[in-house]
Amino acid sequence: MGWGWVIVTDTLCEGWQAWGEQSGDVEVYETEADAQAEIDYTFDDLRRNQIESGMEPDQEPDAFAIPLDEYTRGRKAIWQRKN
Repeated sequence: MGWGWVIVTDTLCEGWQAWGEQSGDVEVYETEADAQAEIDYTFDDLRRNQIESGMEPDQEPDAFAIPLDEYTRGRKAIWQRKN
């Protein structure tokens, strides 16, 4: 894998999913700031649409940026409670 940043959404059923993965081409950003700017732009657009449609807007984005070399498709964290 090369260097760069990917934007990831963590889903309950499928774990980490990178933006663009479903189309077969993961979107890689040159810097963390570029990836974060894309997250912010997309989230602002989502909030605007939610408000216009009368929905309660989300408080924060579901997506986050991570280095490409740390991305593992479908990664899931499972938490256990100790008895």
